[in-house]
Amino acid sequence: MNKTTQGGAISLYLVAIFMMLLTLAALAFFYFMRYGHLPMQDVWQRWSKSGAVMSNELKSAGGLSVGGTASGKVATVDAGIRRCTIKGKVIFSDVECADSNPTTREVKLYDSKGGEPPKAPAAVKDVPDPDLKLQMIDKLVK
Repeated sequence: MNKTTQGGAISLYLVAIFMMLLTLAALAFFYFMRYGHLPMQDVWQRWSKSGAVMSNELKSAGGLSVGGTASGKVATVDAGIRRCTIKGKVIFSDVECADSNPTTREVKLYDSKGGEPPKAPAAVKDVPDPDLKLQMIDKLVK
């Protein structure tokens, strides 16, 4: 009697590995669709100095200031912020919206105070007069 070994075990391992890779690709796709970047890009920039250097070079090549805001001011409710259109997109920024851009205009900010608790409901009469109920019934009957 010849003993045969099961030949499907290797294919089961390959299917398991393939499904893990497919799941990993799907999760990366959903993460990218939600946040617009992959988490490894953030890790790479945090852990490597070359990532920061490349980022600064790309920003300076694009005309953005590398050291933060050009004017050094922070957008507040009193100061407001600038709004402009760059390459067909509306941008709200004090740095990228220069005075030379003809679409630049000042936008006033409003303080929304966040979520406020609901106001207490008005006091409701507990039970109307029994005489009033009788009067209403009499009006309906007539």
